[in-house]
Amino acid sequence: MKMNTMEKKLAEYKCDTNEAICLKLVRFPEDVEDDGTTFHPEYSHQIFGDDEVAFGYKGLQIQLFYTAGNLSTLFKVKYSSKVTETFDCVEPDDVEGKIREIVPAGFTCNTDDFISLLEKEANFKPFGTLLHTYTVHSEEAGELTYQIHKADITCPGFQEYHERLQTFLMWFIETASFIDADDDRWDFFLVFEKYNKDGETLYATVGYMTVYNYYVYPDKTRPRVSQMLILPPFQGEGHGAQLLEAVHRFYCSLPKVQDITAEDPSENYVKLRDYVLVKLCQGLPSFAVDKLPLGFSADMIKEAQDKLKINKKHARRVYEILRLRATDMSDKEKAREYRLEVKKRLFGPYRKNQRELTKMRKCLRPEELVSHMGQMDTQTQHEELEKSYQVVVEDYRRIIERLATQA
Repeated sequence: MKMNTMEKKLAEYKCDTNEAICLKLVRFPEDVEDDGTTFHPEYSHQIFGDDEVAFGYKGLQIQLFYTAGNLSTLFKVKYSSKVTETFDCVEPDDVEGKIREIVPAGFTCNTDDFISLLEKEANFKPFGTLLHTYTVHSEEAGELTYQIHKADITCPGFQEYHERLQTFLMWFIETASFIDADDDRWDFFLVFEKYNKDGETLYATVGYMTVYNYYVYPDKTRPRVSQMLILPPFQGEGHGAQLLEAVHRFYCSLPKVQDITAEDPSENYVKLRDYVLVKLCQGLPSFAVDKLPLGFSADMIKEAQDKLKINKKHARRVYEILRLRATDMSDKEKAREYRLEVKKRLFGPYRKNQRELTKMRKCLRPEELVSHMGQMDTQTQHEELEKSYQVVVEDYRRIIERLATQA
């Protein structure tokens, strides 16, 4: 029973690290004290383990505040009490040490020093070359202007800036890892917001993308998107689509590029890519409305590849989305044709399974074969296929709705 009381008391010193970590992008001195500008991580397991818990503190607050443009950093750890004040034999977690592993040197621990760094923000200018400018209408602020720049590691000051920027990956991408930015095959694409402060134009960091240029024999490259993050205060405003489209257009302008891919893309990234590629392809002659009911054609594959560096797999998804948009799904026959067309593609992996089973029949003993065959009978296959189809169409419909609102 005594042990239980002890455990209860110690449990009071556990803190959820996703709540304890307070992130800010600071433009004005008053932002520092304003809780409304604070945001929290979605993940902290890479630093604090799968439980995402720090032990040894009550009221733990880990402050990681960044100046909006240059990302100069304030790092402070606060708490109301520490476990060693009550229990002398219990060690608290080294919270500070864990954060120092990912936050590059050069940060300040003093709030006044941090506020004085804000005065230097007027000197901060976006890195690299300007690729694209766009505006977004905001209810509070009216028209806001954004710029997308392409940078590389040779830009003065960029390497240090990138080290500060990539710390955000740990908090918002589940399987994030830092890249070796010294490799000159990396391209960096950055989004900035222009804003005014005391009559001057300043720039705030909105998000970024890293792309690695792979070599394709004999003389081509295949840019592969590695990481992409729009910082939480700017999410849901369309910046991801603007960034991906600008990056796509940039690589389309380079004759050496074969096609553009992504490394281990998340579901959200795939949806974003579908939207951007449909937007780019809908004007191509081979994807014209009268061509869509005739099926996925060699012309579509060739035109998407030649003009937009889109590979066959992605072009196929674009075709399915555009065909859905052009199909009257209340017409039973047309709806059936569309459904069969999509299911034919979805059935590919099941067909591969059947081929593997045929091979197995030749070399497996009967009881081994039964265990493999029992994995998915025809009825289950049909049900799984229907489920996949419904999910796909639901995603496609969202993309079509989004295109309609942008039109």
